[in-house]
Amino acid sequence: MAAVISQAHGPWLLHLGHRERIIILESIAHLYSSLGYRRKEVYILREVVGCIMDLVVCAREQTERGFSSEATESGKGSDDSGAVAVKGIERSTGNESVLKLVKHICGVHGINLEAVRFVNTDPHTQEEGADFQDTGSDDLPDDPYGWPELQIGMIREALSVAEALPGT
Repeated sequence: MAAVISQAHGPWLLHLGHRERIIILESIAHLYSSLGYRRKEVYILREVVGCIMDLVVCAREQTERGFSSEATESGKGSDDSGAVAVKGIERSTGNESVLKLVKHICGVHGINLEAVRFVNTDPHTQEEGADFQDTGSDDLPDDPYGWPELQIGMIREALSVAEALPGT
């Protein structure tokens, strides 16, 4: 069954539009999830997030082009006057869903994005003796998820997705 599903994922997906590609990739991910192939599911879901972020970037570029063409048509954006940057209205609708998807992807690979602890770096409010304590990382067991390079790459992807989302 998995071999048949993997045949649906191929270079021909690149010839589809973003929305069609997202629909097909979500279906493939759902099938992998139904079979219990969690890592294959999140591999496909990473592509879904990539397609969604492509749509966000395309929408942002279209908005910027729309504002620049309006400015040049009205004469305000010509070369002899100063350039004014106009930021379009960015809606944050759907950000939570994308972030939930990113958290799920990271969670399958053993990355808990909500476990980030903030350290107080202000020397005026820090008490004496409240320094950061080493937890003895030598005593930690081996990573049951493997591939720390992949985990680091996923954290980087999660950060870039969070930074690129509108309204954040």
